[in-house]
This record gives sequence, structure tokens and C-alpha cells, in this order.
Amino acid sequence: MSLGIVCVGCTCGQVLASIDDWCDEFIAGLRDHGWWASSTPVLPKPLLRAMRQEVEDLWDNGDFIQSQSVLGGTIYYDKKHVFATEIKSEKYTTSPRMWHYTVTMTRELVRRVNAAFPEMELCDKFIGNKLNMSVGKGAAFDAHLDVGVAEKPYNRKLSMLLYLNDSWRSALGGEIVLLGEGQTEAEAAKSNPEALGLPVTLPPKSGTLVAFWSDKILHKVKASEVLKGKKDYRVSYVIWLLGQGDPNDAPNSAKAQDTNKAETAPSWAF
Repeated sequence: MSLGIVCVGCTCGQVLASIDDWCDEFIAGLRDHGWWASSTPVLPKPLLRAMRQEVEDLWDNGDFIQSQSVLGGTIYYDKKHVFATEIKSEKYTTSPRMWHYTVTMTRELVRRVNAAFPEMELCDKFIGNKLNMSVGKGAAFDAHLDVGVAEKPYNRKLSMLLYLNDSWRSALGGEIVLLGEGQTEAEAAKSNPEALGLPVTLPPKSGTLVAFWSDKILHKVKASEVLKGKKDYRVSYVIWLLGQGDPNDAPNSAKAQDTNKAETAPSWAF
């Protein structure tokens, strides 16, 4: 059996062992502050490097498209120098570890978060996910909440970002800034963010995980640069755990969204 096959086969066990290590702290952070970030990588370095290689393979295969944001649930605009794709079952051949990570994380954390926060009523059938690749040139994300997109009525409840940037150093930028509660930076600044331990700036180091309530924590991403080619491209992988909902109740605007926008009604069941 080759080393590659062994690594793919043990991904689920490595992810489960990881969750056991940090889940209590993760739950406490969400309860006390509405967010949590790991101080060290949450997965073994060989697995993180293999996942990063899978992302680059997806890039080389042309699977990424121009990333977009949405205003008011209907107006889409391009994110400059940011590209995105989704991890779905049809990408398993190219990215098996990313797929196993997605399945294991979502199954286990839906169960554990629902046990800790039953009022969240997280869906155990569908998720949202987006794999972002920023190619420098000042690529940034404006301040926003993770709401108002086409997954509705599967409302985003919990955002979980994993970074896959083994070459990251401060000159590359791209730090995420958690600002506070509010629709705008001005509102967040007035909302007593200090009580939540905010604002906080977190580097996108490989293997670090950042989680926050999707509809509460305003956040943005600083401009990122590329100094030495593709290995410096900023990769973030976000999984959204969703609230319960009936897909037949989705608004027409959500049903009609172009599925190539990589931010679509949930079509990936786990």
C-alpha cells in the first residue's frame, strides 16, 4: 500500500483525534465570546501539506472561478484577485483529503455543537463550503457578516475557517480581523467589543482554525500579497454549519442563482 493511500485512509481518524483535542475550548469560546481561534495547527503537518497540494491541484485543473460577494441577497460583485470553488463529491479524485476533512468535521461538529447549543438547531443533512484562493495584488475581503447568501433558508449559523498557508509570513498580509457585533465597522466599534475580546487580528498560518457565529461577528481580511509564486497564494477553506430549513421554501432568487458562482443553495449532502 502506498504512502498516499495510507494518508487518505487515515484522514478521518486524524480529524476526529484533532476535534477531541480542542473541542471543549472551541465550545467555551463560542459560548463566552462568540468566536474561537486555535493557537496552534489543528491537524498534523503532513496532512496539512497534502491538503494544500490538493488545493493547488484543483487550481491547476481549472476548478476555481472568480469569487463573488453578495449585497442584500441579490446583487453580486466580483472579489478582485480572489477565486473560489466548492468541495463536492465529484472532486473526490483530485482532493480526497479535503473531502474526508469536510465530511468528518461537519458530521462530528454538528453533533457536538447541537449538544452544547440546542437552540441553534443545526442541520444534519446539508452544509455550505467555499475554498478561497487569493492571488495577491492586494486581494482583500471587506467587513461583512456571513449572511444574506443563497444557502437560505439554510441560514448560516457557524463559520469555520481552516488556513492552508505553509509559506505564510507577515510580509504576505491577509490577516483576518474579527471586529465585533454589528452590520458595519462603526456599529461594531460601538457594541462594546472588548467584552468579546475583540477586535483581534489573526494570521492565516497553516492549520489554524477560526470559528465564529456567522450572523453575529463582523469580520474582514486585510490585503494579501504574493512574493514567490503559487506557494504564496493565500488559501482559506470555510465550512458553514446551517440552520434547519426546507429546501422547497427557498426564495426564487436563491433557486435561480447560477451554480457556477461557487456560493449556491446547498447541494452537497453529508
